[in-house]
Amino acid sequence: MKEKILDDALRQALAPQEEADVWLNQRILKRAEEKRTAGGRKSRLPAAVAAVLLLCAGSVTAYAAWKYLSPSDVAEEMQDAELAEVFQSAQATAVYETQSCEGYRVTLLGVVSGEGLSEYPRYQNGTLAQDRTYAVVAIEKEDGAPMPDISEEGYGELEFFVSPLIAGYDPALYNLASMSGNYMDMVQDGVLYRLVECDTVEIFADHEIYLCVTEGTFYPAEAYRYDRLTGEIGRNEDYEGLNALFGLPMDAAGADPQKAAEYIESLGLETDIPEEGWEVETDGAFEVEITEGHQKGAEVAEYALQFVGNPYSWGSDSLTDGTDSSGFTKSVYAYFGICIPHDSRGQREVGTKVDALDKAMPGDLIFYETPAHVAIYLGEGKIVHAMPEHGICISEAEFDDVSEIRRIRD
Repeated sequence: MKEKILDDALRQALAPQEEADVWLNQRILKRAEEKRTAGGRKSRLPAAVAAVLLLCAGSVTAYAAWKYLSPSDVAEEMQDAELAEVFQSAQATAVYETQSCEGYRVTLLGVVSGEGLSEYPRYQNGTLAQDRTYAVVAIEKEDGAPMPDISEEGYGELEFFVSPLIAGYDPALYNLASMSGNYMDMVQDGVLYRLVECDTVEIFADHEIYLCVTEGTFYPAEAYRYDRLTGEIGRNEDYEGLNALFGLPMDAAGADPQKAAEYIESLGLETDIPEEGWEVETDGAFEVEITEGHQKGAEVAEYALQFVGNPYSWGSDSLTDGTDSSGFTKSVYAYFGICIPHDSRGQREVGTKVDALDKAMPGDLIFYETPAHVAIYLGEGKIVHAMPEHGICISEAEFDDVSEIRRIRD
């Protein structure tokens, strides 16, 4: 309790009315790091010394450097000595920026990008993912209540999604889930520390790079605003939930537009779906017509409708918690005991071909070229599908060019 009172008092007293001198602030951050690591990496500065340093700096950034473990501390706690050493080098960037939102205090501690930084390399489809970005955040409750330890039952009830985002690329598609992401958690002194990693985003350093922190296990499109014209990503101020958003500092010299374009192409997620000229319905208010000899397909369509309004999540297949388009069709048909792959290209090989949209029946799979997208036909020119910006929704079947139609069951 005494520590919390001191923390709160220092934070309120030292919130700067104007930005502190950058050079002085960096000296204080360096001294805080030296004090922390001298004679034991977890040691904290004495309160009196910290207060003096903070008064000199007049900066919440210096306060955060005193209060939290460093990124190097976190990596070492997670048994990654190589990464811990990298976080102490000039290659890494210390941030220590704090945002408060919906009962949480979130602090971005630091970030580093490069090749071969970790003792635990990541493999994707059997290939070593060399170039990676690592970031560390601290999440705590504003009221001072401790976060549950990862060994406690309450830990499983707390879910956070922490991910880099790239200006100019739809964040519903390009996030930790699609960029070979991974994370590890630890809790110390009631603070949850998360180390996230993904394919390097430094190659996009000629764009604005962000780090989002929100609740849940997938990217919630409603928590942020994506301006397709400017490419900017921002917080939705009307969102009732945690939606912290940090600028993620990157070395501009690391930008590689050609490599970035090749990487985006390799993901196969780029969309050309028009945003105008078609209507989206998210209330599920549609009645499927059941015709003689095609009851089973109509049952599939009716079943799919009950999930309208649920969220989109790339790479997932949960009808309630988040799914992408092929995950949606896969899970709907799985309910009827029919196994189809979680891949729109693979689903094109299932069932029998239907020649034209005017011959489609409820339950048929409707495929599109841009992007590799699939939907379930409802009848009357309507489809139900999972869309990045809208979640599971109803729209016109011809919102984009139809490339193929497959009938799975009559």
